[in-house]
Amino acid sequence: MRTPLGPFVSACLLSMALLAAATGCGVAGADGDPAAAADGVLHFQPVAAQGPDPFTDSTAVSRATPPPAVRTPRPVSADAASVALDGLRPLSGGTPGLYGGIRHVGSCDVTRQIGRLAAHPARTRAFAGVAGVSAAALPTYLRGLTPVVLRADTRVTNHGYRDGRAAGYQAVLQSGTAVLVDDRGVPRVRCACGNPLKAPAAAGDEPVTRGTPWPGYRPSEVIVVTPAPRAITDLTLVSTVDDTWIGRRLGHDTRHDRPVPTPAWVTGAPTPAPSSPPTTPPADTPTTPPADTPTTPPADTPSAPPSQGEESEKASEEVFEESYEVPYEVPYADPYGGLYEDPYGDPYEDPYEDLPDGGVPADVV
Repeated sequence: MRTPLGPFVSACLLSMALLAAATGCGVAGADGDPAAAADGVLHFQPVAAQGPDPFTDSTAVSRATPPPAVRTPRPVSADAASVALDGLRPLSGGTPGLYGGIRHVGSCDVTRQIGRLAAHPARTRAFAGVAGVSAAALPTYLRGLTPVVLRADTRVTNHGYRDGRAAGYQAVLQSGTAVLVDDRGVPRVRCACGNPLKAPAAAGDEPVTRGTPWPGYRPSEVIVVTPAPRAITDLTLVSTVDDTWIGRRLGHDTRHDRPVPTPAWVTGAPTPAPSSPPTTPPADTPTTPPADTPTTPPADTPSAPPSQGEESEKASEEVFEESYEVPYEVPYADPYGGLYEDPYGDPYEDPYEDLPDGGVPADVV
């Protein structure tokens, strides 16, 4: 009698799946790459450190440390927030100010990166496998990436080249690291080692760490970059030289960099309201005269009544004028004008006025 193989095979497959889940084998990272499986080890990678098993030598151009990222960027969408892992703060790859750079200067030498990989076909194939393109299309893929520098410590799945293949591991890249990002703003190449990058995988609550954290490292400030909701054509960067803002087209060519205004959410300036169209009053509606044009009310139109203060002042003036008119002008006319006329004018007239000189009156003997 033949034993049916269906249940037996199903039981075997189920056992294999449980074993794989228990051991962590075949667990894909956020990009669906089996090589990105976390092994419970987290590597600290400073700006210039190559790390284990680099694909190429460094193709980074600038190692200038940019100013720290603004800690209050625009909020990310609910979809982006849902992919956060290990308590990391997700930020969309299209967030203005997420990356830095120098105007007209790429942080990575893409041509050199292509040449280093082309010299080793096996490395080219391994790199292309992580990037999800063919080996022949890899140069075009790399030229389509944009050189920038990180402005925050960032979690990624890095890939070293070991035993003829790409070996993924979890890493924290220091702020200031030169990377190439894709058209969703996600880091895809670390230029200090030429390694391909993918989205991070969970490293567990207490991962084993390799390397020494740099001064200023704060686990709570590490971010994970999530893909922008749609493909972008420009990145808004912060200059690592003078903190101005730069608009950079997607791609390795930085000759078209241009200055752009500081975003309003950085300065706190309110967004101006849309202007309303001017309104024209109807023809029969009188317009208000200019401020410097005197207005004279019509003769039969009473002027506006004075304010309460003006009335009080006017009343006071009138009372003052009436009260202090000269009240004594008539009552105090000189009543003695006639009484004080000289009553002795005649008695003291010269009695000898009509006598000849030396004469005496007739009645004087």
